[in-house]
Amino acid sequence: MSNAVIVPLTADQELVITADNSGAIGEKSRDEVHTSNSVVGYSALRVAMMECLAVGAEPRTIVMQNFTGDNAWEDYKNGAEDVLKALKLDMLPITGSTESNFASLQSGLGVTVIGTRIEGNRDPEWTGEEAFAVIGAPLVGNEVLEKQDEVIPLALFQQLCQMEEVKDVLPVGSKGVAVAWRKWTKRENKLSCDVDLEKSAGPSTCVLIAFGNSNIEIIREVTGVYFHMLVPDDNSC
Repeated sequence: MSNAVIVPLTADQELVITADNSGAIGEKSRDEVHTSNSVVGYSALRVAMMECLAVGAEPRTIVMQNFTGDNAWEDYKNGAEDVLKALKLDMLPITGSTESNFASLQSGLGVTVIGTRIEGNRDPEWTGEEAFAVIGAPLVGNEVLEKQDEVIPLALFQQLCQMEEVKDVLPVGSKGVAVAWRKWTKRENKLSCDVDLEKSAGPSTCVLIAFGNSNIEIIREVTGVYFHMLVPDDNSC
């Protein structure tokens, strides 16, 4: 189940809105995780953009809500622009607002992506015979900075969204793989995988994919070391 809000726009188009936020992460002394504001901007937009693309939408504009202060804006924007460059979407406009009347003790950023899609695009038909995999690893906090080689690259994510062999793609968030899978499939099976299924995936460091069993070798070849088979126990429903 995607976090995207999808509403009718015209007779054949839908408006798609996705969002993410970051709190107490950045360059302020009281932040819980210390990293550059450009990394924060990159991570926040990464999540919202992935959720937009996962439902088959075309992003149109980016809105940033900056609660950190005027000095953080350009760094947040630079980080966001790195996401757009990685996805070859660097012509998208970025707008937003900064809270400059009052100083905060910790950093805060909210990001919204506004897109459109053809009505019903990438709404999959589930057969109940799908195979599943986790692509990337669930990481959170400082792990995201320290284990970049386990984070699904944006280019790979974009490729998966465009592959005919992939029925559906779901970015995993802070509640972890198992919760995301059960909401997505509306099934309660026990799951087995070689990654921690209960752990937060932070800024969508991994995604779930559904595909036909006959396509598993193609999927493995494309995803390489990021591939982790996810097996539902059909006897545990």
